[in-house]
Amino acid sequence: MSSSLYGYVLKVSRRQQVRLGLLTLAVFPLSLVPLELQRRIINYAVAHSAIELLLVLGALYLGVLLLQSGLKFLRDVYMYRIAEGVTRVLRRKFVRLGPRNVGVEGGTKQAIISAEAEKVGGFVAESISLPMLQAGTVLSIAAYMLVIEPLVAVVAIVFLVPSVVVVGLAQPVLNRLSRSKITVVRSLGDSVLRDGGHDAGKGVESDALVERIYDLRLRFANLKIATKSFNQLITGLGLLSILLVGGWLAIQGRTEIGIIVAFMSGYERMTGPARDLLNFYRRLSMMRVQYRLVADAFA
Repeated sequence: MSSSLYGYVLKVSRRQQVRLGLLTLAVFPLSLVPLELQRRIINYAVAHSAIELLLVLGALYLGVLLLQSGLKFLRDVYMYRIAEGVTRVLRRKFVRLGPRNVGVEGGTKQAIISAEAEKVGGFVAESISLPMLQAGTVLSIAAYMLVIEPLVAVVAIVFLVPSVVVVGLAQPVLNRLSRSKITVVRSLGDSVLRDGGHDAGKGVESDALVERIYDLRLRFANLKIATKSFNQLITGLGLLSILLVGGWLAIQGRTEIGIIVAFMSGYERMTGPARDLLNFYRRLSMMRVQYRLVADAFA
């Protein structure tokens, strides 16, 4: 296996990643069209009671949604095929060749074949296209908002910064907890296979490992939930800032109601991908730990 996670990604799925990247490039520009259509529906069709224009814009909106949904469906199906294909290759390799590291015991082998190979395969499928899609969506919507109404856009985008900072501080701790949990789970599997569940002394050891896993999982979950709750609060504050600043500008006659509606929709469309990017960063950090442990078994 490659020494690096992304080296392995390119080794086993280079051609598939190119096809997936092309699909992704076709998807994220479509996220801008509904925002502009929302703005035009409010400011032109509704404001001027133009029924025909309303129907035309509504039909365009529907067409864009159907096209975007169809492309996302194809992309997700292809990602799933890549994930399952890489998982199959990794399991076959481990079953046929076995670990080169003679210190790898039965519980560790079972963990790699049953669960860890699946996690690696799943990550390979989304390792390039997911950050490409989410980053492209965030940047394109942010650029649209800055062009249409810079002041409201800047105030809203600023609220994304605290989420990035909190995730950056929490992730090293989550990585350490993840590495410890994987190691202890493997040790538990090895312990159970060695004693077969009949040795009282070994049973005590297994119980201690179970308690250790319980403690690690709770600590991991508590920190992850706290980070998620903070990010949700920041999203709410961002929407509030759009209402207040945009409302003030509208009262002053310096912006349009349709822009506020489109910006609120756009901010929600932007914060979703932004959260996905942060989650991807978390998963990337933990998958580097996971991949290193799997690769070490073949070393």
